[in-house]
Amino acid sequence: MSSDSRPRDSKDEPALRKGATSLDVLRFLAAGFILIYHFGQNAPVILPELSPLFDQGWLATDFFLILSGFVLSRAYGARLAAGRITTGPFMMRRIGRLWPSHMVVLLLLAVLIVGGTALGYPPNHPEKYSLIDFVSQVFMVHGWGGFEEPGWNVPTWTLSALIVCYALFALYARHVQAMSRAGLAALLTAVMVAAFAGAHAVDHAFADLPFRFALMRAVPLFVAGSLIERLLAPVSIGKPAFFAGVAAAVLAILNLELHGRGLISDAIGLSLLAALIALGGAVSLRGNSLTHQMGRASFSLFLTHSLVGAVWFALIPKVTDRFELSVTAQWAVWGSGIVTAIVVAFVFEAVVDRPLSQRVQRWLSSGSGTGR
Repeated sequence: MSSDSRPRDSKDEPALRKGATSLDVLRFLAAGFILIYHFGQNAPVILPELSPLFDQGWLATDFFLILSGFVLSRAYGARLAAGRITTGPFMMRRIGRLWPSHMVVLLLLAVLIVGGTALGYPPNHPEKYSLIDFVSQVFMVHGWGGFEEPGWNVPTWTLSALIVCYALFALYARHVQAMSRAGLAALLTAVMVAAFAGAHAVDHAFADLPFRFALMRAVPLFVAGSLIERLLAPVSIGKPAFFAGVAAAVLAILNLELHGRGLISDAIGLSLLAALIALGGAVSLRGNSLTHQMGRASFSLFLTHSLVGAVWFALIPKVTDRFELSVTAQWAVWGSGIVTAIVVAFVFEAVVDRPLSQRVQRWLSSGSGTGR
């Protein structure tokens, strides 16, 4: 979910440069889709009523989970296998990347909810803001099972689940590095067949697993992403093939989702998401400061958009009721919320997330060894 800072090992740099720009941009676009999906319920006309595509937020969520496995395999797989970083320091780095900024947003949200309630403006769904849910988010265990519905900063359940994925990755990374491509393909197929079979066993579509089964959804997708990275690591493609492939995959996904959900269409949809990531990881595009910031701001957009939405859509009804805005003006106000969330994400990345992440990583590096 988070954009990873570039590892310093010179041996890893060529592989990491390949795909860095394309994956940064794809990551940001996926974060933008999640933003629109979550804000869509507050539009003047609920977005899924305009198109069923806007009711398919699972696409972006599963994209992020697959991408997380792909990026972590590329960034850390070889180093874990060679012992250049060990499990303890690896886990500290990953948690240190996620937890501080997550806590900043969670505390801001707590101030908003508690302060608003004290002033007579309670949240629309107070059941989502219980103390036990808050504590579980502080310790980032809310995506491990045991909770029926996500609360507080809802999207961060994936960050919680990723901590488990990181721990598993540290255990299996060295074994995957040594596997043949045929073995990787067979294991990838087995993982996803088992994932769909597990979902069927609890009587749910894989992409629609209840929140209490979050790990059953997150772990296979993360593992699949890491296997895809290993399977396609030697592959490189040119820009024309990349853009043509992305266009074809996106059009195919749109066609699938506009014609209804089902077991086969979900499996094909996941395969197309994986194809997008594989294409992005195989092409070398010239990046710039904007594309790199987009990659980093995607994490901030993911973290902060619920907070922005809570403020923005608490104000919109008061504005529309007081001034009797036209439908066009209401759409403009709603669209301004989208723009505001994106601006806040870039500001948060520059002012909070990046400095905080750099400080934490420096502290970890100056500690009792980094495992390098």
